[in-house]
Parts: sequence; structure tokens; C-alpha cells
Amino acid sequence: MVIENIFYLKDATLATARTAEADWERAGVYGGPPFGNLDEGLQLYFENYLADRGISTAMAVFIPDYIDYKEEKEYLRWLEDVKNFVSA
Repeated sequence: MVIENIFYLKDATLATARTAEADWERAGVYGGPPFGNLDEGLQLYFENYLADRGISTAMAVFIPDYIDYKEEKEYLRWLEDVKNFVSA
């Protein structure tokens, strides 16, 4: 897992909003300096902050596996739907 930048959003809803306006506003947010350029103590603080919330290397390894599982499940559901449509 690699941290590239730390973005700060004053309004938390901006992080999850799915609108063109929110996309535009997020694109204009300053991402801070590259994470590796921050003071080592500050880098450690952010890494601990994320670890305390369960965001870790283990989670980074889990996500691609879960994506594969979910895609396989969706694919099998799609095949079943196509089969039902064709045989109707």
C-alpha cells in the first residue's frame, strides 16, 4: 500500500458525492506535497492513523481478492440471467 498524497476536504459529503459538480470541486483540491516529502514523524502519524482504522497492508491484499470474488459472482449471475432470457 502506498500513500501518495493527503487530501483535506472541509465537507465530508464532498468525498462521497457522485455529481459532476462534486467531481469538479474535488479536482480543484490541493493534494498537498508528495507523501514521501513530508516529515518522517508526520508520515508515521498518518500511517498509524490509518492502521488504527483498519487500513493496512492486510486490507490492501484482501481488496483485489474480494474484487475477483465479487466479479466471479456477478458474472455467474449474469450468465444465469442470459440463460433465463434465452430459454424463455
